[in-house]
Amino acid sequence: MSRLRNPFRLRASEKIESDASFLRLYNPAILDSIIDRDKDGLLWNNVLYIHSSPGAGKTSLLRVFEPDTLSTLLNNKSAPDSKGLFGLLKKLNVLTDNSIEVLGVTLVCTRNYEILEELDVSNAQKLRYFFSLLNARIILATLRSVVDLENSNAPFNEVLESVNYTYDNRENFFTGLSLPCTGKELYAWASNIEKKVYQAIDSFLPLADIQPTGHDELFSLSVLKPDNLLLNGKPVINKILYMLDDTHKLSNTQRTALRKYVIEKRGNFSIWISERLEALDPVENLRSFEGRDYEVLNLEKFWSDRPGKFESVLANIADKRASISTEEVNSFREYLDNDLEEGQFKNSFLEAIETTREKIAKITSYTNKFDHWIEFVKSQNGSELDIAILYKKLEILINRNLGKSQLAFDFPLSAQELNDKLKPDLEVSSKLFLSNSVNLPYYFGFKNLVKLSSNNIEQFLSFSADMFEEMLSNNLLGYKINVETNEQEKILTKAVDAKWNELSKILPYANIVLNFLSKLGESCKSDTYKPNAPYAQGVTGFAIKESPNMFDKGLNWFEMEHYQSLINVISTCVAFNLLEVKQIIQGEKDNKNDVYYLNRWLCLKFNLPFSYGGWRHKQTDELLKWTKV
Repeated sequence: MSRLRNPFRLRASEKIESDASFLRLYNPAILDSIIDRDKDGLLWNNVLYIHSSPGAGKTSLLRVFEPDTLSTLLNNKSAPDSKGLFGLLKKLNVLTDNSIEVLGVTLVCTRNYEILEELDVSNAQKLRYFFSLLNARIILATLRSVVDLENSNAPFNEVLESVNYTYDNRENFFTGLSLPCTGKELYAWASNIEKKVYQAIDSFLPLADIQPTGHDELFSLSVLKPDNLLLNGKPVINKILYMLDDTHKLSNTQRTALRKYVIEKRGNFSIWISERLEALDPVENLRSFEGRDYEVLNLEKFWSDRPGKFESVLANIADKRASISTEEVNSFREYLDNDLEEGQFKNSFLEAIETTREKIAKITSYTNKFDHWIEFVKSQNGSELDIAILYKKLEILINRNLGKSQLAFDFPLSAQELNDKLKPDLEVSSKLFLSNSVNLPYYFGFKNLVKLSSNNIEQFLSFSADMFEEMLSNNLLGYKINVETNEQEKILTKAVDAKWNELSKILPYANIVLNFLSKLGESCKSDTYKPNAPYAQGVTGFAIKESPNMFDKGLNWFEMEHYQSLINVISTCVAFNLLEVKQIIQGEKDNKNDVYYLNRWLCLKFNLPFSYGGWRHKQTDELLKWTKV
């Protein structure tokens, strides 16, 4: 395969031209979700919506099932890079050791559909033209996939000529076409429909002169059955899988009509529909829905529920990318420092110890209550880093104790009581406070790079590309290839600033979204950096608590016009992966809360930890104020 200087710059699967290159770089772990649905009987002859924000891997997943990819995989099934994917596809009965059993038909919905809404005809007629264009293109895409599957050196039309299509046409779907017919005749029939609709879009002539064909339903999905498509008298395939990509490019009316039709007719065909979250109705993005009447695979949620697996996948992706670099840097994780360089930062640790001691002395100057605690910490041995962290933990615990209502007599607290309170959950806040106090690196190492990616593969590649570029530069200049912790943080901070500045160009409601995120970041930072660290993991999210409303008519907040700007902002943030929705169960009554966490790169933007867990209830009226510019 072709080699690149910085393979991390290669993002979208459609930019990876050869199927061999795609397969070498692809990690198939997401197929576990597909296999689970297959085991539950929910995969075939069903409707699966694949949702995510940009860059999560929707198009890559669909590409796996295309004929050319499957043919390449079958021909290289024993190769180290192919064995894992080949085994998974065998489990799904997509492949056998010798054959392809599923015909993947991909249709990208980015061409001309939405323009149909501009035609000067009734809404009903616009929908008929939409169905006819979609029918024509599904037929054309299916026949192209049949030719690809045949993998013959014969000319395209010659292969089509050897395909026979049989259908009784009792519903008269194929007006003007004699059935049975050859694949070439069917291709010409569908091409003519597509051409007429194109003319209606592009021509200044009245539609009556062009007379484009309109269809009342999306019949192509039901009439293109394996038994109807024959090659040399036998069905060309056992199953057909239709894959519609980028349906967020359709108009709202078209998306609604498509969804309504495929759900009503489900059971007659297998179809996967891939779309960005931005296409969903705003309210759909506000909550973690269950119980839909169709299957949904949310890619980011899939990875969010499997953090360990996601880290393994990204490690594998990083290794594969680095291995095809043209430079002499063929590893990634190996050259990413994961621990603070203690010799380099020794003076900073000593400074932190001294300043923390002074703070503790100041806040305990009027009491001997903490004398045993202070003596215990003074007596500890360890590296300067360990002692600096321990002092930060002591400072936090003293502040917590001082914040409680006190009895008349303050008896000295024992060292054992301190030991009991030195719990692991203090680790996050103590390290964060230490970093902030003497300007130590905090955002570094592969594990943090994974967290920074917020379950989005392209986000990982984006940050990793800048990191790998530094490795390449170090190598070129004859320096040590490793990227040190302080340099990692500088690189990530610069990349995050660039992403923040880009938001104003790509977001709907950009001004109020950015204002909202800034206010949210300030609020989280204020709660996180309180001296007593009341939220040990830091605060990086919120749950919505409805404000009392004298005009309340029993509606949810997101059903009230008063909160429309808040609905738009939060929905946009979820759609563009700026907020992640997690359902959190809290309290004895197992109350469920939809918690909106900042995307981890925004945590870096606002100097917050990457951990989840810390969140606050926010009233709708307060959140609404954050949308005001």
